Amino acid sequence: MSRDLPANLKALCSYHKSIAEVCRQLGMNRSQFNRYLSGETFPSLRIMRRMCDFFGVEEAELLLPHGQFMELIRLKPQESGVRAETNKIAAIAEDLRMGSRTDLDRYVGYYFTYYNSMSHPGMILRALTQLYRTQHGINVKSIEKVGLPGQAKFTCKYEGACFLLGDRLFMTVMEMLTRNEVMQIILYPSYNNRINYLTGVVTGVAARAPRPPAATRMVCQYLGQSLDLRKSLKLSGLYQPDDTSIPAEVRHMLSGGLRAGSGLIEAPLP
Repeated sequence: MSRDLPANLKALCSYHKSIAEVCRQLGMNRSQFNRYLSGETFPSLRIMRRMCDFFGVEEAELLLPHGQFMELIRLKPQESGVRAETNKIAAIAEDLRMGSRTDLDRYVGYYFTYYNSMSHPGMILRALTQLYRTQHGINVKSIEKVGLPGQAKFTCKYEGACFLLGDRLFMTVMEMLTRNEVMQIILYPSYNNRINYLTGVVTGVAARAPRPPAATRMVCQYLGQSLDLRKSLKLSGLYQPDDTSIPAEVRHMLSGGLRAGSGLIEAPLP
């Protein structure tokens, strides 16, 4: 173990308000971090990378002799501080995802997701979405086939993460083919033992000029943990709001949403 690592970590911590604040932003247990500072234990590769991302240094730099390391960080104390602030998002996100894994296990599986199309106003878009387990938490994949009946469709593929916070499900997903849109989804949890529908609100950007930001209601229909993928994907696409192939409950929950006199779009309880 590098005898210089504890001293180098202490030097980096001196640029922050307190060690407790560093631990909070890293999403790390204080007693665990103290063992690194004392030289009692050496951080794992994953923890090492997280600390380096947070402090704005490279792994090889963090293991330099202390005197050489001090010369290095004197050249970029302000840069390190800025990078520490931006990496706060990563630390918080990892903490939320890891803490949500057990509570989100019951939601793992496939869903039809429905929302009022942002690209084709007046139409309902049905997509196929999967929530699945990883070692880092619950991930999300969604595939949309966008296009009017009888016309060529284009595909949108979204990937992201899901976490539970304040009794609400949050999903943040990015469109992976064009990488020009991030969607934020907030859903009510299921208050029943058997999941049927989840309702909420989705925000995103319409795939039409001038790409306006938009928000609308969303309904997720639980399909189970296995299904015929090809058959289900064929059902993805745009539908008229009165199309009876969309469940009546879904069409009802997607209608309206604007609270009178408030300008707010609110989701109905399922």
